[in-house]
Amino acid sequence: MNRLHPQRSVRALALLAMLAAMAAMTAPGNAQVGGGDFSLSGDEPVQVDGDRLEVLENEGIAVFEGNVRVVQGDTVLRTGRLVIRYARDGGGSPATGGAQIDRLEASGGVNIQTATQVATGETGTYDMKTEILTLSGRRVTLSEDGNVATGCLLTVDMRANRSRLEGCRDQGSRPTILIQPQNR
Repeated sequence: MNRLHPQRSVRALALLAMLAAMAAMTAPGNAQVGGGDFSLSGDEPVQVDGDRLEVLENEGIAVFEGNVRVVQGDTVLRTGRLVIRYARDGGGSPATGGAQIDRLEASGGVNIQTATQVATGETGTYDMKTEILTLSGRRVTLSEDGNVATGCLLTVDMRANRSRLEGCRDQGSRPTILIQPQNR
């Protein structure tokens, strides 16, 4: 199995887990989604597995396909395909694990679960340089404790601690949120 650069892989998994954060809508066409309470540790190992792994050394990518699972503690990312793009100038090699991750691309359905939160979509990307994460699809859902937000495009700017949930433009839909009463 290809060993990912530990600091970069832990950070990427933590940022992917941030998708599941929930908050109220602030505008009819877009929703601002706040940060969540995640406590992932850089000390915990990250395990990535799938039915197949192909490392394309000359292209600087590693591709996990089929029942891909990324696990750290109680956070689990499941997807059909995960492409890990490595920085060309970062030194090291994808095959030896010394290369720095530049971008993660998940497709074939994306499901992220923590102990209390779940996020789903068709595709997801995370750019390490800009620290921007996106989750998209015909139905992107974020849920926690019975609260559910839906849309088609979630964009999370980790540097600005700002998230935006958008509806499906081609379907004329808007983001929606169902908030359960606190005293249930």
